[in-house]
Amino acid sequence: MEYIVAGYNMVTDLYYPDGRVIQSSPGGSFYAAAGIKMWRDSLAYVGTAGPDFQEFYGPFFRENAIETHVEPLLPHTLRYDLVYAADGSWTERCTYGETYESMAKDVGRLTPAMFAPLCGPDTKGIYLEASLSAKIADHLSELRALLPNGKLMWEVNTEDLFDPARKEAILRRISEVDIYSVNLHEATAFFQKATLAEVIQEIQSLGKPCFLRLGEEGAGLVTRDGAVFAPPVDVAGSVDPTGCGNCSTAASLIGFAEGLPAFDTVMMANISAGYNAKQVGPWPVVDSAPRTEAARLRAEARNARV
Repeated sequence: MEYIVAGYNMVTDLYYPDGRVIQSSPGGSFYAAAGIKMWRDSLAYVGTAGPDFQEFYGPFFRENAIETHVEPLLPHTLRYDLVYAADGSWTERCTYGETYESMAKDVGRLTPAMFAPLCGPDTKGIYLEASLSAKIADHLSELRALLPNGKLMWEVNTEDLFDPARKEAILRRISEVDIYSVNLHEATAFFQKATLAEVIQEIQSLGKPCFLRLGEEGAGLVTRDGAVFAPPVDVAGSVDPTGCGNCSTAASLIGFAEGLPAFDTVMMANISAGYNAKQVGPWPVVDSAPRTEAARLRAEARNARV
């Protein structure tokens, strides 16, 4: 399998500042799978959930022919109330309560053994969304060892980045992966810096590539040698931003893993996010039509930059 996506599965009830409510929307790392699917077909999804996973997620994975390796270790897939504020920030609360949430996070842990059967010489990349409390975060080196010719990408958990006591633990794990991702708001808190320029300097000092998300301002790829940014892509007006971070981060793994130019890498990520925002949930079915349009948008952006 060329690409593998893993992280969290959760069903969400979405509450917006304008009063809109959307119930039973699948959430979590499957948005990352949608980001990669916009560009590549050899893709597998690894995770844990409840037996209701197929009810909520099954149609998306079946219609997009994405191979799933999701172990039903829980009584129910985690469910959350997700409340957006006017500034785009959000809060979330587990519908089943804190006790169930703690149990689910303990029982439903990812392990390197879940990835091993899917990895081989042709595997180009693994995208992983994981908090420090997740067992897999203690085994990133083992996961990286499953990729003789691939790259391991870690999307760092927001809550961890805002806790100064966890900084050293995050830095140790960043050293174990090939590339990581944070957004600008998270990065300013983590590095205790106020400006984008200062954040870029801090990232470069670590010597590890970072896909830096800027929300409505687009995104960038920051390396030791420089920083390349690309504008956001409004495919046809944003309807729902949920999952755009996961979607764009995973899509950026393609360019990084395949050695594509930095600008192309970031544009692929932004295009995937643009399609993700067109509707509630990810782009439902990736076929030749959106892929042709996505390729055109990338070429146009490249030509406009020259």
